[in-house]
Amino acid sequence: MTLQTVTLAQLEASADNPRKAFDETSIIGLAQSIKADGLLQNLVVAKPKGRAKKFTIISGERRFRAMQHLLSQGEISQDFTVPVEVKENLTEEEILRIATIENVQRENLSPLEEATAISALVQNGEKLDEILAKTGLSVTTIKRRLSLLNLVEEDRRRLIVVTLN
Repeated sequence: MTLQTVTLAQLEASADNPRKAFDETSIIGLAQSIKADGLLQNLVVAKPKGRAKKFTIISGERRFRAMQHLLSQGEISQDFTVPVEVKENLTEEEILRIATIENVQRENLSPLEEATAISALVQNGEKLDEILAKTGLSVTTIKRRLSLLNLVEEDRRRLIVVTLN
């Protein structure tokens, strides 16, 4: 494993990524987050083999697509630097295993956890426009999440149980 920086132009998506469906709204939201705060987590890539000149993404295709969106909007260039963890000498099976595990192991915050986090941002003085830009969430989603904080404790417990199941 080697940590290094490459340009956006040196990256390519893997045709074998287990994730086939990408929510465009989510990608745009992630792009706004990257624009506001930069790339917060490096991509994991396979070192180019033979005559290949591009690093193949093992983990982080959503982030890659978000950067591609920023590129298409003129917000960044092909020379945009991307931190990557380079994996060497992996078989196709190992690449697929790592990509699958990364996708399956990912766990999103529950709606109540999102509400608590958004509330903390507001209490720390963040403006709604800043929260929208940093999270990629819509105004409606933020309002709905924050309304969960008004639930009585019994309903909060029920929501947690439903979310976990």
